[in-house]
Amino acid sequence: MLNELPKKEKQTKPLTPWRYFWRVQGVCALRAVTPFMMYLFMSLTGLACQAISPDTTEWYEVLLGAVCIACGAAFNAHLAFSYGKQHYDSYLTGCIHRQNKLFGIESGGDHKPEREYRAWKGFVIGLYIGIPVLILGIFAAIPATWSGGEIAMVMFAGWAIFPIQWIRAYLYPGVTWESYPAVSGGYSMLMIVLPVIVTGVFYIVGAMKEKRMKAQEAERAARVAEAGKKAQGR
Repeated sequence: MLNELPKKEKQTKPLTPWRYFWRVQGVCALRAVTPFMMYLFMSLTGLACQAISPDTTEWYEVLLGAVCIACGAAFNAHLAFSYGKQHYDSYLTGCIHRQNKLFGIESGGDHKPEREYRAWKGFVIGLYIGIPVLILGIFAAIPATWSGGEIAMVMFAGWAIFPIQWIRAYLYPGVTWESYPAVSGGYSMLMIVLPVIVTGVFYIVGAMKEKRMKAQEAERAARVAEAGKKAQGR
């Protein structure tokens, strides 16, 4: 309607270093949700495989469990690869915004600096994926909470505790899991290196792939422009 008041523009808070830090943490934590769910799904699948022979640990149970862990890591790698590509594209957009700002040009769009590519972000995302392992691993390492901590690990982070259980079965055959003298469930916290390394490496690989694609596109556009100039000169 003609007599409606004009809408006020949404005011954005200045991006201070502290606010930027927490926004980056939010982005990394959000990116960690889907890979964690993939690990969780494959852990439950691996748990079903471990139940084939509940009294003993057979070689085929170890093989199936290892395949489940590998599948979880593969899903993680695929997602990290796509994250790297998306963040590098956002980084290029940020470069344009910063370049325009130097010349006093206002850039449109809703670009968010916290979504830009940084090589260390992939490792931070991997750390967030493994936070449940750290939390549950602490309980699994305390004798008073050993039983409950390990049961929780099996349910929510089986990919981290299964290798420890396989090592126990190999070192102490026929011994109940409550009586293992040296291999506590706390060692499962070491498995956090799996999502950290997988996510960090493939995040960088995805970004470098996007970088090469953008460079090839720019080179192709330059060749087309050069060919057009030569055609006009004739």
